[in-house]
Amino acid sequence: MPTNTPQPQPTAKPLPTNAPEDGLPSSYQISGVNGHGQSYNLSCESRAAADWAAFYGVSLSENSIQSALPITDNPETGFVGDVNGTWGQIPPNDYGVHANPIASILSSNGVSANASKAVSLTELRRQIASGNPVLVWVVGAVWGGSPVSYTASDGSTTTVAYYEHVVILTGYDETGFNIVDGYSTYWRSNSSFSSSFGALNNMAITH
Repeated sequence: MPTNTPQPQPTAKPLPTNAPEDGLPSSYQISGVNGHGQSYNLSCESRAAADWAAFYGVSLSENSIQSALPITDNPETGFVGDVNGTWGQIPPNDYGVHANPIASILSSNGVSANASKAVSLTELRRQIASGNPVLVWVVGAVWGGSPVSYTASDGSTTTVAYYEHVVILTGYDETGFNIVDGYSTYWRSNSSFSSSFGALNNMAITH
């Protein structure tokens, strides 16, 4: 008689870390968000913003958004450094830009865009469940990161992070979030995402 071949055991998915809340579905996925590779080393914000605008039917190029950004040493008011500089630094070295200047450009081109900090994961889920993808500021490919306090030449202090990056949230389930990052799509657990998102004070642009 043939011997019984042991059947492979399925890998256990993480236990849910958030129950359905405030009437939200336990999972939701938005289709139709198409990411593209960025043209320059540090243009992730402009590239992601162009892809986000396209989802809402507004055609903006990465270059048009990038060229509209003021050049400054304060990422809260404009783009810091050389867009072709080395990724992974913090201001005043080559860095990038935070949410407010990007939201201003999107708004001026007819896309409803609200820049905020301290955005909760519940609010991110609420946006997604309403059919609205979210631009979020994270560290690298949603790696862990640490906040760094930085004072610009205008005297204002803000929080920056090494390997600052922008991705688009397009879905969630009970254990994590689905992400569009350029041409890549991937999933990150709630804890991994929360750590990365928290490095820059839970900064996001919502519709």
